[in-house]
Amino acid sequence: MRIAYILDMPDIVAKRVLVVDDDPLVCWAIHRELTATFVETHFMGSGGECLDAVRENRYDLVFLDIHLPDANGIDLLRKIRAQSPGTRVVISSADGSDANKELALSAGAVQFIEKPFEISLIQRVVTGALWDSPGGRAHPRYLCNLPLRISVLSHPPEAAPADLDNLGGTAEDVGKEGVRVNTGYPLRKGQSVRLRVTDPRDPFSKFFPGEPVAEVVWVVPGSESSRAGLRFLPAT
Repeated sequence: MRIAYILDMPDIVAKRVLVVDDDPLVCWAIHRELTATFVETHFMGSGGECLDAVRENRYDLVFLDIHLPDANGIDLLRKIRAQSPGTRVVISSADGSDANKELALSAGAVQFIEKPFEISLIQRVVTGALWDSPGGRAHPRYLCNLPLRISVLSHPPEAAPADLDNLGGTAEDVGKEGVRVNTGYPLRKGQSVRLRVTDPRDPFSKFFPGEPVAEVVWVVPGSESSRAGLRFLPAT
């Protein structure tokens, strides 16, 4: 199955996205969500079609199901990476076990999405993989839901709670340069914090350099929690 949707973008170079899934509903939902983004989107229903498409075209991003009629998605991922090292691959599966996540990440996937997923998640994945900074990121970001403990190291405001050494939070995505977190405590731009992964067995914990110190570079406050972008600082 080959479907393409191309937006008219005279001033923007279109990104090319390939979706490989034998479920028509998944393809339709992703197509609907990507309609408002600057992408050229193709859809395939089998591993054979996928490899042919990657040989014939350049793709910036591939959404790849693990269970296809003629292929295992992890094996297919390795072949895609061998043919097109610059293509970023997102693996999706109804089996979100740690073993599957570890296999996907070890084979070169930049994200792992567990089915069923909220369709709004697709926008986050595309933004994180392709457009999270001008010209795209130099390093991939890994979408995750990783519990953290946060310690505020810089001087807190007077109204801050007494214990700022054991704040709860969740890493939403992490990469070589930093992490995006969600926390109930309103972090402030410019603060320094120390991050600790609460479950070192989680496959995404390996992307954290020990217990890193990070600087808060942006904050989006919310009614019950806030999201913040943190940049890892060099170890001293």
